[in-house]
Amino acid sequence: MEAIFRRIIDNHFSDLAGTTVDAAIPVPQSLLNEIIAAALQGNKMIDACQVAIHAQNQLSVTLKTSLLPWSLHLKLKLDQSIDFASFSSPKLRAWLENNRLLGSLGSFLNELPAGIKLYGNQVVVDLGSFLTQEQKQLLDLVKSVEIRTQEDTAIIHVKIKVE
Repeated sequence: MEAIFRRIIDNHFSDLAGTTVDAAIPVPQSLLNEIIAAALQGNKMIDACQVAIHAQNQLSVTLKTSLLPWSLHLKLKLDQSIDFASFSSPKLRAWLENNRLLGSLGSFLNELPAGIKLYGNQVVVDLGSFLTQEQKQLLDLVKSVEIRTQEDTAIIHVKIKVE
């Protein structure tokens, strides 16, 4: 079975041409925080990050960094879709709704983990920077991703198509 799956992946799923998938994936807040903690392991600048998911694509983030003696409390508004048209790989964008000076300072200091950038009041997460080569191959099949939130859950609507 492993050899068959490897061949399918290596052939960019061409054996499954015509496949379409529309999926809604609920991601609980606890799972999101677990993923963030795993991604930040070994990061020397960020000690902790806790995200609370709210309705209408609102997030509250408590961020503890080694640069400051106190935690930062950020309010963010997520874009409703992933930007697949951006350069090199898909981007998730969120907008700072408080601490905008922090955005300017953060982009100047450039102390965020690789793949995460601050541009003024915009936080941009380069999703490709967190993926292995095999995961990037799977991401190539994704045609669109919409994000909607409700209290404690992000609902990700994904459209996949094998050409």
